[in-house]
Amino acid sequence: MAQQRIASAKKIIAGMSLEQKLGQLILVEYLGQDYQDSGLQEMITQQFVGGFMYQESNHNFEAPYNKADKVRAFSQQTMRDARTPLLIATDQEGGLVNRLRTFHGDLPSAEEMAASGDPQVALQQGAQAAEWMQELGINADLAPVVDVHTVNPPVLESRMFGSDPQTVATYAGAYLEGLQSNGVIACLKHFPGLGAISSDPHEGLPTVKRSMADLEKIDLAPYKIMIQQDHPAMIMSTDVLMPAIDPDLPAELSAKAIDGLLRGELGYDGVVITDGLYMQGISDRWSLSEASVMAIEAGGDIIEGPYTPSQVAEVVVALKQAIQQGHITMQRIDQSVQRILLLKMQYNILGL
Repeated sequence: MAQQRIASAKKIIAGMSLEQKLGQLILVEYLGQDYQDSGLQEMITQQFVGGFMYQESNHNFEAPYNKADKVRAFSQQTMRDARTPLLIATDQEGGLVNRLRTFHGDLPSAEEMAASGDPQVALQQGAQAAEWMQELGINADLAPVVDVHTVNPPVLESRMFGSDPQTVATYAGAYLEGLQSNGVIACLKHFPGLGAISSDPHEGLPTVKRSMADLEKIDLAPYKIMIQQDHPAMIMSTDVLMPAIDPDLPAELSAKAIDGLLRGELGYDGVVITDGLYMQGISDRWSLSEASVMAIEAGGDIIEGPYTPSQVAEVVVALKQAIQQGHITMQRIDQSVQRILLLKMQYNILGL
């Protein structure tokens, strides 16, 4: 089956233009509710983006899209318009990050799920979230959080499953299984770990000055366990500076963190998606297009962050220039496109 899927993916890639390939590497947001006026229709039909994300903060779920049937119809419209079927994502963790609140009210946080003492609670929450997301036409959840709570007060508050790496892996693994066994892609985040940060990544670049030995023992431990045991469909890299891994670059832009550590040492060959590249820890130093090129050079697969056709165009131009200048090879682009297509096949998004 795996060989069959790889052959199918290679065949699709062979029939793609460069623009279509580069589009697959981009997952966009959109502002407001209007499919056309927001630019989402153009990003899907003319720029071939690989997916988009529903964000409550972008007012995507305001009336009339505060009803499940309206959102489902919107999702179906985007799929009909897409040349390659889309990843349609949201951040559904429960607690503070509860994108389904509009439709289903308050849901337990990671902290509350772990406080139950029963991983089945997390499994059931993941399964329930998967069912509800599928009702909305959503096929990917940028959750669970596998950061290990190690400072007080934690910036991520109740979004973490605990302060013990094994507990985190157990409960996050149960939530992930609830999602993935019910047909929704899950995503571990925020690699290599935000459990020890003392400043908000939305407002600047946090630094974690742990030794490599401590990182291995604490922050990286859930990834080591879950990559082998739970087969996460995606992993989100984030904007944190860990000098023990790379003294110069935030993890999501660092080849040492992605190609070296996550791919090499931890053996992960699934899809790696960036955190929002518009966050201040990145945007203070790099433009969206510069950061996008660096993320792909580092070994990432999907860029998350553009929310207008002009931003997508800038990213595509920058990636084309990087290819022309020899900074990124076509083999590297094809490798990411293949990972993305294989993921879409595995979760029956491509319908092959």
